[in-house]
Amino acid sequence: MPGSITLLWTQIAEWLRKSAPLTFEKLNPPADDQALAELASELGTELPLDLVELLQNFNGSDDGRGVTGIILLPPGYYMMDSSWIARDTRQRASIWGDAWRPTWIAFGSDLCGGCLVLDTQPQPLYGRIFEFNKVEGPFGSAWASLNDLLTEMLALLEGRAAGLAHRIPYNYPRAPDPLKAVVQDGELEWERGIGDWIPG
Repeated sequence: MPGSITLLWTQIAEWLRKSAPLTFEKLNPPADDQALAELASELGTELPLDLVELLQNFNGSDDGRGVTGIILLPPGYYMMDSSWIARDTRQRASIWGDAWRPTWIAFGSDLCGGCLVLDTQPQPLYGRIFEFNKVEGPFGSAWASLNDLLTEMLALLEGRAAGLAHRIPYNYPRAPDPLKAVVQDGELEWERGIGDWIPG
């Protein structure tokens, strides 16, 4: 029986097929066993099962196929393919040194130095999925799991609010910026609003 990641992705993919067909067409086919084995070998770790399941549904997107403009994951990230994940994660570890933890896997990129990170340690400090850049470190929105991120994504695509994101750090006096899914010329985009300040 398919796991929740597969069920969520099936619904997301169907929404993209109907509502953002150009984004849907630019998705890579599923990652095969060899690609996943190479990713695990490059990272030197056992891959999280939820990430494996997502890559088995579609292997991100990459410029090797001439793909551009496929902002897929909220709040505005490209989903990397397996080879890009390995390359990008190694590069960030090399460049950022102690600012980058060995339990982190970069799987989404904003192409401006920022990334979405999946933390593989059992009890992560920031949340299993969070935004990261060199200037601010972990920042912005975070989700407790990849399942929560996809659940929130599906809700936003359908015009609902799931409210599963939280702010980093936890005591930051503002809710996550509200997001809205927008389709321009057949491609998905994300509009980020301004969250309301919460009195301290």
